[in-house]
Order: sequence, then structure tokens, then C-alpha cells
Amino acid sequence: MTTNNEIIFHKKHWFDGEKYIEMQTNQILDSLANFSGKLYLEVWWKFLRDPHASRVLPWFLVDSKQTIFYELRDKIEVFYCVNAEDIISNKKFSDQNLDFSEYVSRSLSVIERSLWVKPIIVINKIDVATMFDLVLDFERKFQKKQYSVFERYKISSYPYNIWELLSDNWFGSDDHIPTTKNLVLVTWAGANSWKLSTCLWQIYLDNEIDIKSGYAKFEVFPLKNRWLEHPVNSAYELAVKNTWNHLSLDSFHKKEYWQEVVVNQKDLESFEATMTIIKNIVNHKNYMIKYKSPTDMIINTTSFCITDEEAVEQAAKEEIKKRS
Repeated sequence: MTTNNEIIFHKKHWFDGEKYIEMQTNQILDSLANFSGKLYLEVWWKFLRDPHASRVLPWFLVDSKQTIFYELRDKIEVFYCVNAEDIISNKKFSDQNLDFSEYVSRSLSVIERSLWVKPIIVINKIDVATMFDLVLDFERKFQKKQYSVFERYKISSYPYNIWELLSDNWFGSDDHIPTTKNLVLVTWAGANSWKLSTCLWQIYLDNEIDIKSGYAKFEVFPLKNRWLEHPVNSAYELAVKNTWNHLSLDSFHKKEYWQEVVVNQKDLESFEATMTIIKNIVNHKNYMIKYKSPTDMIINTTSFCITDEEAVEQAAKEEIKKRS
């Protein structure tokens, strides 16, 4: 059995962190090249630093994402999505026990210092009848700090009734968020912040002014080409249990390519609705029409950078013990 000392001694051989940064960066650039307009890149879970990944994949560099995005800083803008319901409830963050606005303020400052980019705040799910005053106070607070803030309103039919959404032309109801760079990173302040819907609305509004935009998703986990209950995947499920996310096999990918790959359950659940929307809002030449499965739209090269399978499994099992 591998001891803790042996784990520490051998950790540099387990995962090629430099290769990961290179592969992930190249795949982002390849995805960007598929669109003549903009790429909205949703970043799931940890935005800049990922200590969980560095534990279960020793020699995954904890600031890998920050390194990747910093290298691409001349191409990027950042959308920071906020759920209006969190503003109203003044949601506390358990690890820091901060008021919601203070948490947002600190997060934005970290992004600015790390990437030299001032994020654009997008407040989603606003109910004008019950939220207006508190949301407006929040908005003014950040406008005074020179942040651009945009409002997007609650839509009862999303994501449950796509045809009602399309027939009522809800996509034109929010303001277009102007951007000057070709790569827009879309991150979040807590769960259910409507990152995906923000991307879809922007793609629709871009298309209205002849900007050919698309969507992809940046992920570190799961290990897509390992088995569903691989220790790294199990450790990841435990880490994100508060987001009500689970892992599944990509049934769309299996049907199209005859390959079993692992995806986030949320990606699987939203894929059909997402593609229904996409096919109704973009030109048939848009590269997104080629997406046949959730896996097709995900940028995740983690599996290809593992250099010691047995040791990585052991590290993940140690993480599972700590979380169990």
C-alpha cells in the first residue's frame, strides 16, 4: 500500500501540469477559430484556482486556469453572472461567511488583479415586481466602482418550456451586452446564476447584428474517458455535491459515436433544450449546429495528461476519505 510519504515523494510523476496548460489553451484557441464572431466560454466550478484538482491530480498546478486565461488576456473579456435571488436573500458563503455583495466585490477584485481584465456584471433572474429596489441598490454600489452592470429578467418558461420561450421571442427582451474581444469567459457567483442562458441570449443578440458567435464549456472534471465511478470522478462528485450535480454517461455521444464518455448530469439534461434553442437562433452555417452531444461542446483535456494511473487513483481515494 502506498504511504503518505510515498505519495508526496512521487507526486511530480502523476500528472503533467505543463502539458495540460498547453493542451487546454490550444483547444480553446481551436474552438475560438470555429467562430468568425465570438466564443462564449462557460467556466464551470473554480474559475482561477483549483485546489481540489491539485490534490487528486498531484502536479496539476493549482493556478492552471489563471495561467491559461492570463496568457489569453489580450483576447478575453469576463462576464460575472449573479443570481438576483442571492442579492435578495443576502446569501452567505459558508467558507468565508461573507455578505453576498462583499463576496462579489472580493471575487471581482481577484479577477482584475489576476487577469488585468475588469469583469462585466450580469444580474440574472430579476423579478421586477419583488426585487427592483434591492437589485438597484446592488447595481449602483458596483457602478460606483466603475463596473458595467447589465440586467436580465426572470423568464418563467426557461428552461422548462422552450417552445413558449421561442414563440414569445423572449430572446429580444434583454439588452445586448457589448463586447470588444473575441473570447468571453462566463463565470458565476454561486449556483443557478444562469451562465448558459446568458451565453445563449448573447449569441441570439449577436446574430441579430451579424456577429457569428458560439458557445463552449471549460471543464477540468470529470475524467471523460475513464469509467463513471473512477476514484477521481467519485471525488469530484463529493466536492460538488452542494451544487446538486452528478455524473452520467453521455447517451447522445454513445448514440452518435459509439463511445462511452462521462459528463456532468446537468450538461446532459440541458443539451437537448440548448440545441433546440441554438437551431432556432443561429444561421445553419454556425459551427454549433455540428454539436451532436454535450461532450462535443466541452473543452476538457485532463484525462490525456495523467502519467501515473495507479498513483492518481490513490490520491483520489485519499480525497474521498477526507470528504466522507
